[in-house]
Parts: sequence; C-alpha cells; structure tokens
Amino acid sequence: MRNRPRIISALFLSAITLLLVSTYQSPATAQGSASPMMKLLKSGRVPASRQGTIIELICRKGNPEELGFIWEQIINDKFQADVKQESLLALKEAFQNRKIKPAGNLADISKLIEAKPPVNQIAIELAGLWKVSGAADKLQQLALSARTDEKLRIAAIDALDSIGGPESVQAMQKLTQADSPADIRYLGAAALVTLDLQQAIKAGINIMTSSKEGDPTPFIEAILDTRGAADQLAAALATQQIPEDVAKKQLRYMYSVGRSDKALSDALSKAAGMSSEDKELTEEEFKQLLADVIEHGNADRGEQIFRRADLSCMKCHSVSKAGGEVGPDLSPIGASSPVDYLVRSILYPNQAVKEAYQTYVIITIEGKIIRGIIVDRNEERVILKDANGKEMVIPVDDIDDEAEGGSLMPQGLTKFLTRDDLVKYLSVLGKPGPYAIRSKPTIQRWLAMREIPSLLLTNENPDEELFEEHVLRAPATAFVPQYAMVAGLLPFEELKSLSTDSKILLQAELDVTEAGTVGVRINSAQDTRIWIDSQRLKSQTENEIELSKGIHKLTLLIDLSNRNDPGVQAEFFKPAGSKASFTVVGGK
Repeated sequence: MRNRPRIISALFLSAITLLLVSTYQSPATAQGSASPMMKLLKSGRVPASRQGTIIELICRKGNPEELGFIWEQIINDKFQADVKQESLLALKEAFQNRKIKPAGNLADISKLIEAKPPVNQIAIELAGLWKVSGAADKLQQLALSARTDEKLRIAAIDALDSIGGPESVQAMQKLTQADSPADIRYLGAAALVTLDLQQAIKAGINIMTSSKEGDPTPFIEAILDTRGAADQLAAALATQQIPEDVAKKQLRYMYSVGRSDKALSDALSKAAGMSSEDKELTEEEFKQLLADVIEHGNADRGEQIFRRADLSCMKCHSVSKAGGEVGPDLSPIGASSPVDYLVRSILYPNQAVKEAYQTYVIITIEGKIIRGIIVDRNEERVILKDANGKEMVIPVDDIDDEAEGGSLMPQGLTKFLTRDDLVKYLSVLGKPGPYAIRSKPTIQRWLAMREIPSLLLTNENPDEELFEEHVLRAPATAFVPQYAMVAGLLPFEELKSLSTDSKILLQAELDVTEAGTVGVRINSAQDTRIWIDSQRLKSQTENEIELSKGIHKLTLLIDLSNRNDPGVQAEFFKPAGSKASFTVVGGK
C-alpha cells in the first residue's frame, strides 16, 4: 500500500495532461497562447518522458514569451538530453510554420553550436533560421575549419548565408579561394548566390575553369533555386571556356532534378560538346529503340545505371521497398507495364503525369524557386518534397507566386546513359527470375555509419553500454542510407568511400511483432563482427537469437581489406518451431 499515493499521483497527472491537451487543441484556447500547458510545465511535476509532448504542443500555438521560457530551460540545461533535442526541434517547427521566435537572448545559441550531435546540428540550423548575427563568429569558425564534419560545414554555410551581412560574404569569399579544396570552393560559391549573385557567378566560373576536381552540383543547385540566376550564369558562360567534364556534371544534375532551363541548358550543352536539342523520336526510331531493348538490352548493366548516384534514380524511386519515396515503388513495374510505355515514360515524362506526382513550383518573396510534390498544406505553411526526397517547409506568408510544374522525372537525362539497358532492367522488374519481387526477408535498406567510433576500431569486444551509446543511439545524421540490389547484394565497391581504416559499419532494422526465435543469415561472416542490439553474436554464417516484440537493430562491422566476395547479403529467417513474426524495415 506504500506506493498507492505515488500511483494515484501519476494517474492524476495523466488525466490532467489529457484534459489540458484536449482543451489546448480546442479553437477557443488556441489563439496564440499556451497558458494551461505552461502552468503544467512550470509546475515541475511533469516527468521527463512527458515533457517533450507538452513542449511540442506549446510550440505549436505559444507566443514568443512562452517559447522564451522553453528557450531559457534549454540554455540553462534544465532539460535532459532527449528533451533538449525535442525542444529545439519544436522551436524549429514553430519558426518554419509560424515565423515565431522565442523572446530572450538568442545569441546564447552559440553555446549549443559547440554541443554534441545532434543538438549542435539543430542549433546551427536555428541560428540561420532566426538570423542570429551573434552566432556568426562560431559559424565562420566551423565553415572555415579543415576539421569540421561535412554535414556541419554545410549547415554552418547555409546558416551564414541566411544571416547575411558583410561578415558572411567575407567568409564565403575565403571558402572560394584557390587554396581550399574544390568541393569547399563550390559550397562557398553556392552560398554567395544569395548574398551576392555577381560575385557568386564570377567565383563559380573561376572554379570551373581552374579545376576539373570537385562536385559543382551545390553551386548549380543554388543557381537553379534563385529567380533569374540561371539566365545570368548562362550569359556569363557564353564568354568562358569550361571543361567538358564539368559541364556534363552540371547538366546531369539539372536533368536529374527535373530542370531543363533552356538558356543554361544550351550553354552547358555547348560547353559539353553535346546537342541541346531534345527532339522527339520518329515512329521508325521509336520502333528501332524497342527492338534494341528486346534484342540487345542488358538488365544487369541497366541495374548499375539505375543505381548511379549522379542520376538520382534511387533518391526518387524505391525497389524492393528500399529507396526514395518521391516516385512510385518500381518493384512490379516490368510485370505491369509494356516496354513501349516504359520507353515513353523515360523519354517524355511530361506527357502523362499522374496526379499524385504532379509538381508545384513556388517562388518566395526572397526570389527562391522551390519545386516538388506537395506533401501537406494548411493555412500556415506548405510542405514540398523535392526530387531528392528532401522536405521543405514554406510559410504561406513567404509565397510570392506558385504554379503547377511538370514531372519530377528527368527530361533529357537519357543523353547520358544507354537507354536500352535501363529500359531492359525496368522491363524485367517484378517478372519471374532474378528481378522478381523478393519473397525472402532480405535486408534491402542498410544504414552505413559515416565515421566509425574509435572504441570499435581499438576494442574487439566493447562494453555493451558504450556500444549502445555510440552506435545504437547515434543520431540519424551519423548514417547514410545504402540500398541493396534487387537480389539482395550490397556491393562493397559502393561502400569504400565510407570506410574507416578499411572497415565499414552497417546497420539494419527488424520489426518483431510477435516474440520468439529469429535467425540471421549472412553470405560471408569472414572478418565480420555481428551484433543484435548490443549483444555480440558469433562470426558465422547463421545465428539464432530470442527477440522480444519491438524494433531490433542488426549491426555489422566488416573488414574490407582482405575480402574477395563482391558484397554483403543478409536475411532474417524463422527457425523451425519458432513463434516469432517479423518484418525487415525498408524505406529511404
């Protein structure tokens, strides 16, 4: 009986919370104040497990003073780490949706920029959204330091771009100087597009003409996203000679995101030594292409084309429930669509755009061009998803103009690939054979860790708690998705750029809906360490383990240095007599 008052108190708090939530969401009280919720939060009686929900509700309708209280708690470390992260995300959403900032000293965000991930990433984004000029020094240090992580550098550059001012321009000019790596120079030029377009074009062309290295796509993306910038770059290119390979990279990016701005496309095509015309095939040419697909098309080569990062197919479409979620899943398309339909869809994507994939073009009052599929819309904001699967929140008050666009499917990208191989691959998807819809629970979506924690490189059997902290609870930004081929193999060749000391860490998820024994089978366990959650398994082809209901993580640490096999392939299975029921988690 000694615990009864505590139980009654918890039940009472739950009831009060539900009552306040329902009151808070009613029209009568949702007019720019979250007073009932604020009283509950300030009472100190809300357990950490519930604080995130309360704070999220406050940020949806609260005023600057109420958001300022939450900001004060964050800065003064009054919240636990998980609650701090949830609170920052809620403040970010409040600004994106309603342009509401917390009252108080926002320059304190500089303290959070130095925090651990993912708090530092969110803080950098907020510094840009809120245009906190007091954070510019910290952001410049991150942008210019050679030790800064790539994602943090990009976030810092974006934030400086948003804050603006002479200091931001100077920082970007330093990034574009010849002593910086080409990739960083392009990032600086991209940021200058908003700050000073003429300087940006001058810097961008200087990088293009002086080096074939680096990825120019951030620069060309910024140009395409700014009203009038594509035509100005095209005019500048008319008097410059840039390398063919650089021009082709930029054209490929343009087409891969569904853009074909004529003036810029013509200028880059000329520099690339390619025809800018995109004439429709005659009936005779079309029939010949169909015949080439059937007689000479190679599905294996077509799959390699489909998986090329510079073509962005996997960012938009999924196969076997793994990949992008912008366009339709293509797993059954070969069994449901004739070859002539596939050819027309690739060559002429704008001729028949399904309603669910109709794009919209939004131009903001700041001159930004945003193109994508509408995910959600209300009286406060529009959410668009672009060709890379990135969701963008645009407040309605920021919209200057909008109109329907065409298809996100690239127009003109076929200039850069063997069409008969790609169509052949699509034509066999879902048909019996090696490209059939997968019936086995193979892992199709992996997450590769960008930087393997040192404890795994120096310790054969790390402590379970440390493994859980550094691997299982690592932020989503620490991983990059990797997708297996239709047959389930993830090629090692595609992972080498992510390896640390010749090692790669891969993670996959399993959703167990009924507890029981689950087996995992790996094509080659040689030089591979295997964990289910934080439990180390034997380095052998098959393992069986008892799993409870819920999400479980399979982690592989693979040594690539002495391997002869082409890649990793793994599947879960149900041992004889097991009552377990499960699904391999897919997605983007």
